[in-house]
Amino acid sequence: NTDHSTTILEGQNIFDIIAERQQQLDTVMHEISGLKVVIDGVNKLHQQLVEKKKKIIQSMNLHKGFVSPLSCFPNELLAQIFHHCFPNTSPNTELWCQSKLKAPMRLVRICRRWREVATSTPSLWCRLHV
Repeated sequence: NTDHSTTILEGQNIFDIIAERQQQLDTVMHEISGLKVVIDGVNKLHQQLVEKKKKIIQSMNLHKGFVSPLSCFPNELLAQIFHHCFPNTSPNTELWCQSKLKAPMRLVRICRRWREVATSTPSLWCRLHV
């Protein structure tokens, strides 16, 4: 029957089409899998950047806490405060001499502004007895 052979040929063509579609499906599934790997990598990178952002914000907030009202004091007032940092020991003792020498040196190690104020205040250094 010629109709029967046509049906077989059409059936064979259908199986070829199904096989071709299966290959296309496999290719698309492979591409989706590769894309998922890329997306996972981007998500991981995004998470790392979010964590880095949090740490930067935390550091900024911590450093903002270091800015105290003392930073608003005029240099002259800060210099007067430095004079009060000198220890109250008797001027006839060896401890007095050592303390007077160490006091200004300790002040200049605190921060740049304190160093500038201390080094520009001659009265802190004139009181040294070497």
